[in-house]
Amino acid sequence: MPTEQELISRTPQPATRASLARQMRENGLTLGGTVLVHSSLSSLGWVAGGPVAVIQALLDCVGPQGTIVMPTHSGDLTDPADWRSP
Repeated sequence: MPTEQELISRTPQPATRASLARQMRENGLTLGGTVLVHSSLSSLGWVAGGPVAVIQALLDCVGPQGTIVMPTHSGDLTDPADWRSP
């Protein structure tokens, strides 16, 4: 995982909540829409406001009637003793 300094140095200009929302809209995200998000946040470069700004930009785009779906991959919510090999 890159350090914050590495992200800053390789990002031509920081992404912001507003710039992310604009790019999302340009790519077809609309009010009331549904979006499935699976992202490496470091691939966005340095984002002013970090992950919270990304979520806020998504919310700005889909609005209160839209749906945002994100896998959480939360292995901590189960007991590993119950895990089985496929």
